[in-house]
Formats: sequence, structure tokens, C-alpha cells
Amino acid sequence: MDADSADPGSVDAALAAEAARRAAEEELELLRQRMENAQALANMGDYDWHIPTDTNRWSDQLFRIYGHEPQSFNATYERFLSLIHPEDRERVQAIHQHAYATGEPYEMIERVVRPDGEVRYLHSNGQVIMGPDGSPERMRGTCVDVTDQVLAEREREAAATRLGEVRLRRRQAAEINDNVVQGLTAAMYALELGDAAGCQAYLDRTLGSARTMMHDLVEPLTEGELDAGDLVRMEPATLRDG
Repeated sequence: MDADSADPGSVDAALAAEAARRAAEEELELLRQRMENAQALANMGDYDWHIPTDTNRWSDQLFRIYGHEPQSFNATYERFLSLIHPEDRERVQAIHQHAYATGEPYEMIERVVRPDGEVRYLHSNGQVIMGPDGSPERMRGTCVDVTDQVLAEREREAAATRLGEVRLRRRQAAEINDNVVQGLTAAMYALELGDAAGCQAYLDRTLGSARTMMHDLVEPLTEGELDAGDLVRMEPATLRDG
């Protein structure tokens, strides 16, 4: 049967089917592009590891997160572990083994090392899909690069620590001024006025305050409170001008 004698209805149906197939392919490609754009914006990748064959499908962005060109290698489990920071590998393996044994989803933060040595922090999650025989068959999940957030949080913690140290030093300085400097000044005034007894009283109170502050600021070499002789130097201090 030649084309001229073909059933017009069959031809129309074939053309319609072909058009529908092409439309579906275009829609699928558009959806894939949107997903890749979303992953790039979120700095997120996904993976799908077929456990029995040790084949792993990584999204393009996941390769980039690890510092590699998209689809440049098959991410076998051994290759994946080689990219994990050496100090995190044992923990990551233990988390995976627990997921295999229980089927429970997991979530963790691990460090990966890029080819240039840069360390990145990933927030990863996944779930294990069991096969008909109850053994682990697939593991799927996502990884988000959270390096900027981790480093920012560490900087905030460091800044808070520095601020706390500054406040502590200011409080200590205020206590020294209130309890020591002012006490010594009062003792000097009393001495200048010829009040030896008043001068001695000020000195005694000032030394008592100094012992209290020293006990609060440093840990004694021995247990218990600082005694009167604990602040006495083994050798006299020499005060020099300039």
C-alpha cells in the first residue's frame, strides 16, 4: 500500500502520537533544566546509588560541589569514600551501615576534600530502599553545600567568645580599680596625713580584696582558699622609673 492509499485516519494518529512524544520530551528536558537551575541556585545535588551493582548517579551540581566536572567519573562507594575527609570516613560508613540494617533515613554533616585541597561542608540526607528479599537495594538522597553557613556560625561563635573576653577584662579592670587602685590611693593619702594606723588599715583591706580577686581570676596551685601569705613574692619586686 502506497502513501496515497494510506488510511488518512492512521496517518493523522501517527502524526499526533509523534507530536505528543516530542512534546513530552521537550517538557521533560525543560523540567530537567529547571531542576538543574534550582540545584545550582541552592548549591544542592542529589544522588541515587544502586547498591548491588555499585553504580551511583550524581546530578551535575553534586559533581561541582565535590570540585569535579559533571559526569566525569562513576561515583562508586569506594570513590565516594575517597572524597570524604579522612577524619569523617569512619563516621559516615557507620551511619550508612546503620541505615542498611534498619532502613531508617539518615541525616548528617560531613566534610569533603576537593582536588585542590579545599574542604567543604555538606548537609546530607538519604534513605535506603529495600529489595524484595529485604536487603538494601538503593540509597537516594540530597547533599547541600553548607560551608558558608558553617564558617559564618563559627565566626559568630568566635566573635561572641572575643566579646565575652573583652567584657571579662573590662570587669576585671573595673574591680582592680575599685578594690586595689583606690585602696592604695587612700593608703597614700592617709600616710601623707601622718595617719599610720589608717594607712595600715587601708593596706590590709586592699590586700584582702586582692586575694579575693586573685582567687576568682586564677586557679590556686593547691586546693582551698588563698591564704594571707599566698600573694607574697619569693623575691622582692624592683620598681624603676621609666
